Order: sequence, then structure tokens, then C-alpha cells
Amino acid sequence: MSDQYGNPWSNPTGGSPQTNPPSDAQQQPVYPPSAAGPSYGAVNYGAPTYGESGTQPYPGQQPYTGPQPSPAQQAYPAQQAYGGYPQQQPYLGVPLAPLRNDYASWGKRVGAYLIDSIPSLIGAVVFNVGYFVWILDMTTSGSSTPQLGPGLIPMIVGGVLLIVGIGWNIYNRWITAGRTGQSLGKRVTKIVLISDETNAPVGPLNAFLRDLVHTLDSAAYVGYLWPLWDDKKQTFSDKLMKTIVIDAPRPSRQN
Repeated sequence: MSDQYGNPWSNPTGGSPQTNPPSDAQQQPVYPPSAAGPSYGAVNYGAPTYGESGTQPYPGQQPYTGPQPSPAQQAYPAQQAYGGYPQQQPYLGVPLAPLRNDYASWGKRVGAYLIDSIPSLIGAVVFNVGYFVWILDMTTSGSSTPQLGPGLIPMIVGGVLLIVGIGWNIYNRWITAGRTGQSLGKRVTKIVLISDETNAPVGPLNAFLRDLVHTLDSAAYVGYLWPLWDDKKQTFSDKLMKTIVIDAPRPSRQN
């Protein structure tokens, strides 16, 4: 017989309870929470976030004392690669330029240099011819002292042309090419001298220093031949000054 609350084991007359109480296996008492820890469902038992402050370890588990993540790892948690290695972060500066395919050929560079050097080359040839004639005249005459002869005039003309060639290089190869990227020879062969870092003309001072460093290229002429197999077709002076020579861009046609 049950009471008003539906308990079949209570006695409404106040006597002892009825016989045949449920066994221990049938009873399912609800135990109060123990002092050892919270009841099931009160704690999130998911894996703690790596490096998250205030995360509680599992019961009986030692807290994590290993290396903490770097600020870059904390800033980009979604970019962690497999195995815990961070992925490469995007470059935040100027984007890297794509590989070029417009480096000037070795033949164009040689042609531009010869055009720029016409006054100096002519002066050197005329001066050497005059000097050879002067030495030959002294040898045939049997004189041991310098004398005026037919070779004097070519030597003077050649010397003047060499001085003109120096002035021409200052204006053409250093000032003009430094400011615009093109000397007369480069304008004829349609190539441009620019900085490999800024893609802009190098300026008169760097153009002068580049020609000065060309003395390394003249050693066994290996530096002058280096563009034949170099990826960027650079000479030794180009590598030291971080310059490149490219084909001049073609102007776009207006419709």
C-alpha cells in the first residue's frame, strides 16, 4: 500500500514498513558531491588549450610546465602546423618581386659599352699609333734623346681625345645614366641600369662607384664574361653594387 506520495513501502497507520523491501541492487541512492572534486558535468573535461592561462589539469594530472608559446604563436593560433611547428608568417613589408625575365643580354651590354667608350677608344688608338711612330723614328735615326718627329702630332691628338673621353664619361655614364638609367650606348641598345633593390636609377655617385669597381671585372676579364652564365647576368661590379641591367620597357600604345 502506498502513501499519498506514491511510496509503496510506507505504512499509513504508523506501524512498521511492509515486508520485502527492495534489495541493494534495486536501490539507486544519489550520493552527495564528495569533497575530492565536483560532480560529473560541472567541469569541462576537454583538452586544455595550449598555453591558456588558468586552465585546470585533470584530477591527478601534473600541470603543464613545458615551454610556453611565443608571442607570434599566441597571435596566430590557427596557423599552427602539424606537429606543433608554426607555419611561415606572411611577409609584412614590401612584397617580394617576382623572378625577372628581362635581364639584358651580354651582347647588348657590350654594344652599349663600346658606344659609350668611342671617344676614349679613338683617343687611345691615335695616341698609341703616334707613340709607336715616335719610337720607330728614334730607332731609325739612331738618336738616344727624344726628338720632335712625325709621331708627336698623333700623340697630342690622342691625348686630347683621352681627356675628352674622361669628360664624356662623367656626363654620359655617371650623371645621365645615374639619373635616368640610360647612357647614350644604353639608349641605343635599349637597356637600362637600375638598382636590384629599388628598381630605380642608382644615381650619379653609385654610377661612378660602379665604373670604379669595374677594375675587378678587368682581372683576367672573368668579371666581364660573368653575365654569360649568371642568373641575373651581372658582372662582379653589379653584384657588389647590387645593380642589374634590364631591357628597356616598351611604351604602351594608345588606342
